Amino acid sequence: MSESTRMMLGLAIGKKKEEWALAITGWVVSIPVFADSAIVIFAPLVKAMSSVTGKSVVGLALSLACGLQLTHCLVPPTPGPLTAAGLLGVDVGQMIMIGIVISIPMLLVIVPYCKWVGKKIYQIPTGDGEYERKEFKEEYLKSMDEVEKLMGEKNLPSFGRAIAPIIIPILLIFIKTFWNLLGSGEGMVNTVICLFGEPIVALALGTVIAIYGLVKKEDNKRVINIMDTAIKDTGLIMLITGAGGSLGNVIKVSGIGDVLGEAVVGLPIPAILIPFIIAALMRLALGSATVAITTAASLTAPLMASISVSPILLAASCCVGAISFSYFNDSGFWVFNGMFGLHELKDQVKCKTAVSLIMATVGVVELCILQLVIH
Repeated sequence: MSESTRMMLGLAIGKKKEEWALAITGWVVSIPVFADSAIVIFAPLVKAMSSVTGKSVVGLALSLACGLQLTHCLVPPTPGPLTAAGLLGVDVGQMIMIGIVISIPMLLVIVPYCKWVGKKIYQIPTGDGEYERKEFKEEYLKSMDEVEKLMGEKNLPSFGRAIAPIIIPILLIFIKTFWNLLGSGEGMVNTVICLFGEPIVALALGTVIAIYGLVKKEDNKRVINIMDTAIKDTGLIMLITGAGGSLGNVIKVSGIGDVLGEAVVGLPIPAILIPFIIAALMRLALGSATVAITTAASLTAPLMASISVSPILLAASCCVGAISFSYFNDSGFWVFNGMFGLHELKDQVKCKTAVSLIMATVGVVELCILQLVIH
């Protein structure tokens, strides 16, 4: 981490606020990186921070996990919200904006809970892969400047080069969104903005920037192996997305959507909560947030003509529902528990399951409020 980056983070967040630093880090990192992978990648940093500061590794790791989970479920270009936007006809730039707006209050609510859990489940790494469990004590051992020494000095890229593959595609998508909202005309400028603002083109450009900006000096074979692994990981996501789109089309053509629409209109619940309930049930049944969002969006698309709710709120409702119920069939549940030494069921539920329910509850309140504003 460069000196300038460290100074900016220190001024913005301050010492003794490591939970906030990790939550914000997870919130940003999960946009281009899958949440489960990011937990594994950042585990050494979390353990180092726990050893240096004396804070519970559970509270620190849970803050990171919450930040990761929020943008993974709410902000494109992660696959779930990107699929929901496509199935429900929502502009990707607008989906990014609504996801950011909804996720921020969730983050503000959940980090204090993570700090509280860290005091209740107080354990720190012992250095041999195990954790020592003891009573919480209010003690700040060392400065955060010691983290780099504990982790080892590394030749890392600058802050600008590290964040460019994330920021540039999002900016291009935003520019296209605002250009369309302002009523763009014709001509070369319009063509260029619309071309580079397309999510596929913008993300492809971000990939090129990552290759030539971050791993330019690496061996070609190693770079190809990294890209090959990434393609294998995304293959399943593409399959799920394609299957979800097919399911939505089957529902539309078969007429089931009309029947569901008539039944939904008569239900004594706000229409905005229907996608939320579908996604929450799918998350509970299958464990995958991406599958839950895709299924909820597929089933919601045929209902759009029957319910008077903005498509962007319906898409957001699918995503918020998928945050809830992180439990036994969720891979992230086991990755977190295994990585940070949580073996008792009550501790596991108090962490990943509880935070998912709290964030989803906050999201429901936000959706109901936004429905009064967005029509």
